[in-house]
Amino acid sequence: MAMNRRELLVYGGTSAALSVGSFSSPAVGQAPHVPTQWHREADVVVIGSGACGLPAAIVAREGGSSVIVVEAQPHIGGHARVSGGNIPLGGGTDVQKKYNIEDSPDLVFKDLTDWSVVEPNGFPDYRYNDREIIRAFANNCTATFEFLRKHGIVFIDKPPDRTGGSYVGNSALRVMHCAAMDWPLVQTGSPASPEVRTMTSSGAGLVLPLEAAAQGRRRISRRA
Repeated sequence: MAMNRRELLVYGGTSAALSVGSFSSPAVGQAPHVPTQWHREADVVVIGSGACGLPAAIVAREGGSSVIVVEAQPHIGGHARVSGGNIPLGGGTDVQKKYNIEDSPDLVFKDLTDWSVVEPNGFPDYRYNDREIIRAFANNCTATFEFLRKHGIVFIDKPPDRTGGSYVGNSALRVMHCAAMDWPLVQTGSPASPEVRTMTSSGAGLVLPLEAAAQGRRRISRRA
């Protein structure tokens, strides 16, 4: 999704303010503490280095802004790093077209706001989805998929499928899988065996290429 510098600063600043406010709010009637000195400055501050924070940092950096990413843990990646690397992006990606899978942004939107979808626990989650957010997601699915590939993520070379925990309610095959490649796995600290690197789905194959892109290291995993 194209975003100019002003929009990035406005929306990014709002997110940061909400995140900070959730941890520390001044008492009623008490003036907020304003630091008199600081050690670093940046146009954009991103809170968290997970699957949302890293792309935000990349977009800001490529848009010409200086960026600081704040992470509470001693490692980057958040929950995404320990995930299976399963990415449910559809709407008509070139991979879907390659395997003759019909999909569109409108179908993604319909699926994710469907009142008839009931989760295995009996709760109809999708009927409560924010329509505006889901519309934006649906409209930008294919662009997001291309963004990930452009920034070093290699997807396992096979048709989209239904594997993973985020497929309930999707009427078209959409789930792709991030190949581990030569990135170290969180479970072992070492890369997967060479013979399975292009066939093993891993969260490391999602967040570590994004980290490299965010830092401008330009390290790209070797493609199959």
